[in-house]
Amino acid sequence: MSRIRKSCKNKRFLSQYFSADEIRFLVKHKLNPALIAENYCVKIAFAKAIGTGMRLIRAQDISVLRDRLGSPFVIAEGNAKILVEREGYTVNVSVDSCREYATASVIINK
Repeated sequence: MSRIRKSCKNKRFLSQYFSADEIRFLVKHKLNPALIAENYCVKIAFAKAIGTGMRLIRAQDISVLRDRLGSPFVIAEGNAKILVEREGYTVNVSVDSCREYATASVIINK
């Protein structure tokens, strides 16, 4: 969490790692560091679960939003979307955070 708080001071951080939809969501929630950290963790976990890491997909191509109950879900764009659609993946996401840490689990089913 401390790394995310520090990164948020850099004005380019949000635009480098988050999609426009995510930025709107995060601004709506007053740039809550816990939400930012959770979304960042989902991006890393998604890239690892899909098997490419961040080599073939950009962080902005993975949007992490919340449904009306607050459950996170992923919207893939660009190369990430191509991989998800081509392989017929279903993406399941779980996030959690506390004062010092944020974590995310991404399970991809075919």
